Amino acid sequence: MDAVEGGFGLSGDYWEEEVFSVPPLASLERTSASEVFDWLELQFPFVGGKIDWGRVDGLHRHWRIEDEQLLAMSASREICVRTRPGSVVDHVGDGVSPYGVRFSDNEAASVTAALLEVPEHHYFLGEDRAWIVVVSFEGDLDVLDRGGA
Repeated sequence: MDAVEGGFGLSGDYWEEEVFSVPPLASLERTSASEVFDWLELQFPFVGGKIDWGRVDGLHRHWRIEDEQLLAMSASREICVRTRPGSVVDHVGDGVSPYGVRFSDNEAASVTAALLEVPEHHYFLGEDRAWIVVVSFEGDLDVLDRGGA
């Protein structure tokens, strides 16, 4: 679904040219979103297009946070706590992001904040797939620690 279909009134080019082409997102490694989504679909049960959190293995926590700034700060904190020095985080969005991106531990706070400006569901995954943080633009924050994946 592109931005126009999603009701945001902005073409797909907007996200590429105005969001992903400026810092801190401009210099990030681009990845195939389909590879991450294929992995997610193999690893997790889905219901209605969302992960069925009640049926996943691992330590799951959920928060409903209406305040957008608090949601972004909370998501950033959860990602930064899990990102080890020298490791990377993979991100994909399920709506308007043109591709996945990969960023390092020292970029996590600024990149997370910038990505969360994009109105879609966000999936942040540890490089080793031991954790996942999912943020919805409706205010849901889900964190799953899988241990050694």
